[in-house]
Amino acid sequence: MDNLVQFDSVTQAMRARDILRENGIGAAVQRIPARKGRGVCSYGLRINNRLRDAVGILRENNIRFTGRALGD
Repeated sequence: MDNLVQFDSVTQAMRARDILRENGIGAAVQRIPARKGRGVCSYGLRINNRLRDAVGILRENNIRFTGRALGD
């Protein structure tokens, strides 16, 4: 199952990816298209399976994210 953690910038997404990889969690940066009305793109990390662990690691490292979603 892929999960998505969303960030406001590609820099934050890449930093988060690197920290997660250092902790044994695979993640890939992807661009998220602008939603209607919001008008800006954001970036996300696709994370396999370990969303809860990933979110904990990001919080421990003061990496701010704007949202998260469980995949299917």
